[in-house]
Amino acid sequence: MTQPRIGFIGLGTMGTPMAANLVKVGFPLLVWNRTASKVEPLLRVGAKAGKGPAQVAAEVDVVIAMVSQPKDIEAVVLGPDGVVEGIRPGSVLIDMSTVSPMTSRTLAGAVTTKQAEFLDAPVVGSKGPATEGTLVILVGGLPTTLERCRPILSVMGKTIIHAGGVGMGSALKLATNLMLAHLGAGFAEALLLVQRVGLDPKRYLEVLEASTFRSPWYQTKGIGMVKRDFTTHFALKHMHKDLRLMRELASEVNTALPVTNAVEQLFAQSEAAGKGELDYSAILSYLEHQH
Repeated sequence: MTQPRIGFIGLGTMGTPMAANLVKVGFPLLVWNRTASKVEPLLRVGAKAGKGPAQVAAEVDVVIAMVSQPKDIEAVVLGPDGVVEGIRPGSVLIDMSTVSPMTSRTLAGAVTTKQAEFLDAPVVGSKGPATEGTLVILVGGLPTTLERCRPILSVMGKTIIHAGGVGMGSALKLATNLMLAHLGAGFAEALLLVQRVGLDPKRYLEVLEASTFRSPWYQTKGIGMVKRDFTTHFALKHMHKDLRLMRELASEVNTALPVTNAVEQLFAQSEAAGKGELDYSAILSYLEHQH
């Protein structure tokens, strides 16, 4: 594609910086969000406002969606005035939301009836990498469609991994977030144990840094947890949603996830305790008050 027109739907914590990166490198960008006020920052950097998903899809070559819940992506794509109503033959819908493989296949089927193409392309990374354009993008769909869209995806991510056919990007994302949820819960429990026996948590971080456990995660999220900084980069409620999707996918493929089920319960309890809008690392705050 040479300078394709892009539509971006969903301007939340992740979508706004991702869309901003596209317009900053010169892509003509049409944006829409259910909460109209969230469009303003993009208009200031050169994007134009769309009137709704169908109208956006009718005027662009590639539609990108980045919303938080499966029901939201189904509404903006399949609902009244949805993307499917406006999408043109030969154009592409890229869903970068974290949803189930089944949802991805449903969306792909719908746009295919309009002779359009589809990629599921969820991302690994939170607000910081989204702003820096260094996300890891996991893609499901035809290789030819991916190659058409690679120049667009490369603006938002440093690494693009083709997972396979439609739905495989979504499946790979859920497996990735499974490990992230385990890591957050495991570190929270270990940190509490270390502190309550009287150890300096810096000694614990030293061990992790010096061992095969070494990971940049501990130098960012881990240090934030030590400081009890739960500023939202990836909301706890969204991690809880992803854990529910993991359980549903595991059921579909007849796979037991006993540890993940226990982690999901911790996140469910944390959200019920009012931690849902905080970063997922706030599971530590919930655990701190358990006896």
